[in-house]
Amino acid sequence: MIIASLSIFLLIIGRIIYKRYVPVRQIKECLPRELNAGTAIVDVRDYNDSYKSPTPNALNLPISYLVRHIHELPKKPLHIIASTQLEKNMSVRIIRKAGHEVKSYSLIEEKV
Repeated sequence: MIIASLSIFLLIIGRIIYKRYVPVRQIKECLPRELNAGTAIVDVRDYNDSYKSPTPNALNLPISYLVRHIHELPKKPLHIIASTQLEKNMSVRIIRKAGHEVKSYSLIEEKV
């Protein structure tokens, strides 16, 4: 009984770690100015970060609101702008699970 409970606990912890920290494959890093015309830009940074360094023509949808507003994403290839690897990994997995295509990403860190 204890072994089964421990196994389930380890599986849950392993899944959480995988979803957050294991890099998402098959997407490339590029700058927003290098994108094709048919690519939509989604900024998943917090409003405070995206307000300080805005990206033109980007849909600002913080990762905390992503699941709730996933229907607002356009049905075309997406470019993700995030501030950390964690935000990038989580947002790409959420967006792909909803059936959208993520082509590329950019990490824009706030300068202190």
